[in-house]
Amino acid sequence: MQDPAARLVTLIAGVQPGQKVLDLCAAPGGKSFSAAFAMEDKGEIVSCDLHENKLKRIQEGAARLDLTSITTSAGDGRVFRPEWAERFDTVLVDAPCSGLGIIRKKPDVRYKKADDLFTLPVIQTALLDNAARYVAPGGVLVYSTCTILPEENEQVTDDFLKAHDEFTYEAFSLPNGVSAPGHLTLWPQRDNTDGFYLSRMRRKTHD
Repeated sequence: MQDPAARLVTLIAGVQPGQKVLDLCAAPGGKSFSAAFAMEDKGEIVSCDLHENKLKRIQEGAARLDLTSITTSAGDGRVFRPEWAERFDTVLVDAPCSGLGIIRKKPDVRYKKADDLFTLPVIQTALLDNAARYVAPGGVLVYSTCTILPEENEQVTDDFLKAHDEFTYEAFSLPNGVSAPGHLTLWPQRDNTDGFYLSRMRRKTHD
């Protein structure tokens, strides 16, 4: 089961049947599964994760749900894979984060080391920079976290756009009618979801 906020990741991505989608930090697979359903299991979804042992859960989940569009691949999302360059219509980066948006579900999050909070934006930026290379011209890049810290959210995506002028924020709307100018933070006390950050960016087509 996914929290409603996590389900919104593939919704704002706007995936369509027949597309090629990369889920760069895929485990345990919920976003890949919801993308496959949105695509009517037509197209290609590559579910990538750093930890190969976690990919077995995705494979088992896809088999249980009778989804054939999902394949898995182990690898560090920060390391460039030339065979994926500009290949995907949509790339999802649900980045590792401090998890402060789900503290009500996982109270032990409060005991994370302060050093982790300083190193995470570096990892998130590296993931986003590399993921951008896989987005086809005209394609969509979605970045999300389950935290509410600006340092891991809008500061990461704002800095990314400053460094990558081929991408721009693209507005999206949520099912409840809320519109966002390309990025949005959801708050548990206001939105009745996990604390969550969503952003949608569009790559310009080649001149």
